[in-house]
Amino acid sequence: MMFKQTLVASSLVLAISGCAVSPESIPTRQINQTVQADLVQLGAEQEAIQGHIGLEDAIARAVRNNRDKKLKALESAMEQGQLELVQHEMLPSLAASAGYSARSNYAASASVAFQDGRPEPLGDNPSYSISQEKQRTTYDLALSWNVLDFGLSYVRAKQHADRYLIARERERKAGHNVVQEVRGAYWRAVSAERLLQKIDPLVAQASSALNDSRRVELLQLRSPMEALYYQRELLDVLRALQALKQDLANAKTELAALMGLKPGTAFELTDVASPHFVVPKMTVELSAMEERALNQRPELMETYYQQRISAAEARAALLKMLPGITLTAGAYHDSSDYLLNQDWTSLGAQVSWNLLDVFKVGAERRLAKTREALAEEQRLASSMAVLTQVHLARIRYEESRKSFELADRYLDVAGRISEQTANAARLNRTSELDLIRESLNALLAELRRDVAYADLQNSYGRIFMSMGMDLLPEGYAQHSVQQLSETIATRFERWQRGELDAPEANPESTVAAEQQDAAADGAVRAEGA
Repeated sequence: MMFKQTLVASSLVLAISGCAVSPESIPTRQINQTVQADLVQLGAEQEAIQGHIGLEDAIARAVRNNRDKKLKALESAMEQGQLELVQHEMLPSLAASAGYSARSNYAASASVAFQDGRPEPLGDNPSYSISQEKQRTTYDLALSWNVLDFGLSYVRAKQHADRYLIARERERKAGHNVVQEVRGAYWRAVSAERLLQKIDPLVAQASSALNDSRRVELLQLRSPMEALYYQRELLDVLRALQALKQDLANAKTELAALMGLKPGTAFELTDVASPHFVVPKMTVELSAMEERALNQRPELMETYYQQRISAAEARAALLKMLPGITLTAGAYHDSSDYLLNQDWTSLGAQVSWNLLDVFKVGAERRLAKTREALAEEQRLASSMAVLTQVHLARIRYEESRKSFELADRYLDVAGRISEQTANAARLNRTSELDLIRESLNALLAELRRDVAYADLQNSYGRIFMSMGMDLLPEGYAQHSVQQLSETIATRFERWQRGELDAPEANPESTVAAEQQDAAADGAVRAEGA
């Protein structure tokens, strides 16, 4: 007895000590290996840069390599996996089991008579009997199907199908946002590349003039106050140039990050060497824009699917209150020799119903109506917000166009003033400070013109984003950067001509689209079942 107690105590001590967990830091070697693998993977995912990068190329690289966009695509894939799992829940349960049992002695038992509500006393020499061997094996195969669970699983499968479609709409929205961000970052980078080339010569000129002024002050060729005022204005110019350079320095790095390029990757932009400040024209009527937005915006499509999910939730709540019917069937085996029939089959049916659920019917119906009314109100609120965004996008485009035209005229005047000042400086009719100041004003005017043009391009692109227009073709992940860039350029041209309907898909893109829509087709098959 003492030995058994000692054995049990030792086993408990070992079990408790085995469950103790101590913090274990990740080895530095493992972290370094992961870092090296990440660097290799990030480099391998990028297509080599050939030639200059235009706006279409930048967008194509961004939608293929941008990490945020890939996250949304993975979320869509996760929802597709959830849909496949829920579809399997509609199948009946088929359970197989096998077992072996052994006793140290027989399960012998005796019986006595039961009279007047009391058992007779066990005699001095009772007769024992057994009905089970000390060692036996069992196995069975049982099928169970709950009709109510099947109905609920069917409703849940349809809900997950809608959630998958919502995930795809959010992926579309992420693509729209990436395109808009790249458009703005591209034109900022173009402006930065052009202006940074002009800042350094102007900084050198201002610094040289500042040094000359200090020498003049030391030689006392001018009054001290005049020299100091002159130096202060030059320092103000240098400070403005430094702030301007700091604002422009990160533009190209931000564009590279959006394109998914590793920091430090060298590339050239197409519009730096030959900028074309073409004002995009809007040829689409406002009524057509509103109708297109209400039909295509990802946010509105999401509300439609949410409305269907809410309606399905109401049906699921009513199904839960119905009687549950469980059908069972199984085949069994027991190796005990004391059984007359060692193999047998069984069939069964069971009905269960919580009668108190009857009192929940009214509350569930009211909740279902409230839920559907809420979804409808959310859809209407989203529709109003979308229409407002369409109008605001059109207004902002018109204002941006006027701002660009004004900035372009201002640059023309500033450029002529700078030219006249330079001619006067060559004839010694004006000071070098005036020449530097007007050169800075011309540079700032050029910056304002470029910023105004970038804002014009952004507002022009925002119009199509407000309409929910898809710049990316179906199955774009299977396209190369060059193919995707050509498709984007073609759609840009079509949209500018007012042709908003997508061209007919070629067979290759149709196959890619069918592969991408596999989960949605699965939902349709489940509905047909």
